[in-house]
Amino acid sequence: MKKIIISPEAQVKEVYSVLSKNYSGTMTDFLEMQRSWLHRSYLVFNDLDKYLILMSLFSKTFQSYSKYFIKYDFDQFHSVNEYELKKFSIVDVSKELSISKETTRRKILELEKNGLIKKNKKSVLMQKFAYSIKKPDLSIIAISRLLSNLSKLLKENKIIKNQISTRDFESLIKKNFSQWWNYFIVFQIQYLTEFKKKFFGDYETLSVWKIIAYNQNLFLNKKLNNEVKNIENIKDKYLDELFSLTGSLGLNAMTISDLTGIPRPTVVRKLNKLMKTKWIARDKNGLYHLFASETNFKELNKVRLNNINRISEMVSKFFNAARI
Repeated sequence: MKKIIISPEAQVKEVYSVLSKNYSGTMTDFLEMQRSWLHRSYLVFNDLDKYLILMSLFSKTFQSYSKYFIKYDFDQFHSVNEYELKKFSIVDVSKELSISKETTRRKILELEKNGLIKKNKKSVLMQKFAYSIKKPDLSIIAISRLLSNLSKLLKENKIIKNQISTRDFESLIKKNFSQWWNYFIVFQIQYLTEFKKKFFGDYETLSVWKIIAYNQNLFLNKKLNNEVKNIENIKDKYLDELFSLTGSLGLNAMTISDLTGIPRPTVVRKLNKLMKTKWIARDKNGLYHLFASETNFKELNKVRLNNINRISEMVSKFFNAARI
C-alpha cells in the first residue's frame, strides 16, 4: 500500500472544506451508504430498535477492549465464541438511543431469548451468533467507496499524496476491525438518533423519510451534473434546491417498502405520519416527495449543516488511522 500523508493538525478542517466544495456528489455517496445500511439492518430483526441496541452493545465492547489495547481483525473478531461487556446499564443504552427504558429492557430480553446475548446483573456476554448474524461485508464496501471517493478529492486538493482505493480501505478496515468499525458504529448511532429524536420519533419513520430524501437527491445531483455551471455554495443552498425540485420524482409506497425492507402496511402508516407532521407530500399520481413546514425546514437545515462537521470528523478518523 502506498504511503498516505495527512496533516493531523488541520485534518477535520481540510476534510470539511473539501466535502463542502463537493457537497452534492459526496452526499449522494453518503446517502447511498445510509440507504443500504438501514435496509440490511432492518432485515436482521425487522426491528431497527433491536438492531441498534445490539450495535450499541458492540460499540461498548469495542471501546472496552480498546482501553486495554486489544485489537481484533475481521476474521479474529468473528471467530471468538463470546465477548464480555462488564459494565452494562439499560439506562445508558436507553439514553444513548433515545428509546424508553421499558422498550430497551424488552428488546434486550428478546435478544437474550434469541440466544444473542446472556445478561447478568451488571454485565452482558455477547454470543457468537450475535456478531455472525449479519457480518458487515457489504457495509464495509459502502463506507470504503465513500472514503475512496473522498481520498480522490483530498488528493486533488493536495491534502494527501495519493488516492486510496476502495479495496485498500476494505483491507484496512478488516485488518483493524475492532477499532475502525467502531468509528462507523458510533457515528451511525449519534447521527440516526439525533434525526429520530428531533424529527421523526422512531427509526422506521426515519428510514422511510431518508429513502424519499435519497431519491430526491439523485434527481438533484443529476440536475447539477447536467448544468454548464454548478450552483455556487451548493452546501448552503442544498436544502433549498432539494425541496424546490418538481416533476415526477417521487416514490410510491411499494417502492419505498422494497428499498427499505419495511412491510408495505407499515410503510403506509409511516407515510401518513410524515404527511401529518409536514415532512412529505403526495402528488396526484400517489408519489411521495419531500415537503416541509417553515419550522421543520429551518430545524432540518441546522442539523444538516452541523452534520457536515460530524461526517468530516468520522472521515478524518479513518484517514488519520490510515496514515503510515
